[in-house]
Amino acid sequence: MSVFARLFLGIYSLCLFVLQPVLAIYLFKRSLKQPEYRQAWGQRFLARLPHFSPVPAGQKRIWVHAVSVGEAHAVSPLVHHWAKVHPQHEWAISCTTPTGLATCKQLYAGLNNVRFFYLPYDLPWLVKKCVRQVKAHALWIVETEIWPNLLLGAARQGIHTALLNARVSPTTGKRLAQLQFISRPVLRSLGTLVCQTEADAAVFENLGRKPDAICGNLKFDVALKPELAAIGRSWRASLQADQVLLFASSRDGEEALLLDALNRCQFFKRMPKASVWIVPRHPQRFEEVFDLMADAATRMGVARPVRRSASFNAGNNVALAGFGQARLVLGDSMSEMPAYYNVADLALLGGSWLPFGGQNLIEACAYGCPVWMGPHTFNFSKAAQDALAANAARRFDNLISVCDEYLAGHQGTDLAKKAAFAYARSHRGATQRSFDVLNRAV
Repeated sequence: MSVFARLFLGIYSLCLFVLQPVLAIYLFKRSLKQPEYRQAWGQRFLARLPHFSPVPAGQKRIWVHAVSVGEAHAVSPLVHHWAKVHPQHEWAISCTTPTGLATCKQLYAGLNNVRFFYLPYDLPWLVKKCVRQVKAHALWIVETEIWPNLLLGAARQGIHTALLNARVSPTTGKRLAQLQFISRPVLRSLGTLVCQTEADAAVFENLGRKPDAICGNLKFDVALKPELAAIGRSWRASLQADQVLLFASSRDGEEALLLDALNRCQFFKRMPKASVWIVPRHPQRFEEVFDLMADAATRMGVARPVRRSASFNAGNNVALAGFGQARLVLGDSMSEMPAYYNVADLALLGGSWLPFGGQNLIEACAYGCPVWMGPHTFNFSKAAQDALAANAARRFDNLISVCDEYLAGHQGTDLAKKAAFAYARSHRGATQRSFDVLNRAV
């Protein structure tokens, strides 16, 4: 590493150290809405991790870092396939967000001698302490989490580092190019680099790190959950609605746009047997979104919205009185997106109507739910392009246009559902390809 790169790395570490009180305040503010953010500060700020025993001779420990829910699901096919082929290997799973950690515990609790923890902040002394405690043989980073001190420190300790399912948004690619005096040595330290697409690979190759393979998107291989799909179909049967429009993984500001569009086009007056479901991306926003929906219901002259969490008997998902007539439904539950996709005729893609870059559209298509998306899908550009080409998705400039098209009678059809299924199935296989590359290296 050049002297200039070392200097920048030192400045980066110093700035991150100075920002520690700011990060603590940020976590505290987040905890006011999501109390889980008050937990495990010793792990984040001091690298006080759960106890890791030495790895027995002949075994290996794989450390997987998945920043949040999407990454945790994305890498799950590869993790479970690896565990099936190498059942003796042990696991360490780190996350950054409470919802991500909860998802990982749900997905990976059955792995051999697994430990879960929050990744400490990317300070060199915390990274060093963390690496020594985990005692991993390999570190898998999912998608775009390029932390300089973590990757360089792990490589110095002889850990095989891998960036898997790697993707690069235009913003990230520009930032990596601007900071290439540090991004180049970090990327060169990677033991394995597996990209999703040719375009992603080109960005890394321009930075001096040729990918080891281009394997496609692991999210196409995420296992379906037929039990949740069946629950969704039972919800649909309970509704007295001919059409169901789902806003999936909506982001801050987008719900107001949709509700305004529904009001302006007199959606419920023109479609009295339609139901609109909104599932926010972040659980800490459930109350805020419910209040928006309640205000909108008053303006539109429809009944007060209902909550998924308050509409079914616990444990059996039998609808309570009043649910069948619901015109606005808040999906305020976690890990039930397959059920929501099986309620809907089509899904509006959250994160694509304001410049957030879009959310994952692959899961919706895997359950046969066509997707209508906005102009902002740069986080999933290849998947979005392929879905459009396969007629599994359509693109609109704004939500007013969506309402106009929906009211014209072009909601989800059997043909669009079949196209969504076919698109999702045709892109499977990234798990085996990624496994083959890693298995040769680790």
